[in-house]
Amino acid sequence: MQVSLFEALLEFVDSTLASASGLIEVQVDRVRLSVRRRIVTAAIAGAAALCAALWLGAAVLATLRGLCGWFTALSGGREWLGELCGGVFALLLAAGAVALGLKLYERREIHRLEAKYERIRNASRSASEREKPPEDGGAAARSGAGAGDPARP
Repeated sequence: MQVSLFEALLEFVDSTLASASGLIEVQVDRVRLSVRRRIVTAAIAGAAALCAALWLGAAVLATLRGLCGWFTALSGGREWLGELCGGVFALLLAAGAVALGLKLYERREIHRLEAKYERIRNASRSASEREKPPEDGGAAARSGAGAGDPARP
């Protein structure tokens, strides 16, 4: 039994397509698994962040309630004054946190701009250093006028 060249070529193409199809299925499964893992990781991280935020919020609230009680005791048992002082203290604390955040942001922005301007300065210096020096070494006097300048003699 003799197999023709055409049949051998057809069998080769079929096996190649089957292999490619299997490889594509494997790659699709890997991508699906990777996406699923990322979604699960993001969900777990989000839930952990939410739990941490709630835990910190509860801790801050307990601390502020304690401070309000302390202010109440300092003011001779006047509960409204203790609550008022505690609220003002909480607002001052929040304003200080915002001011600190703005200051840190401003400082980072200044450092970023300084680095950017330094890169621009270095790029312009290297461009000017690449210019070819005059053949006479810069000893000859040069006029600022061009060849077509009417003021040039």
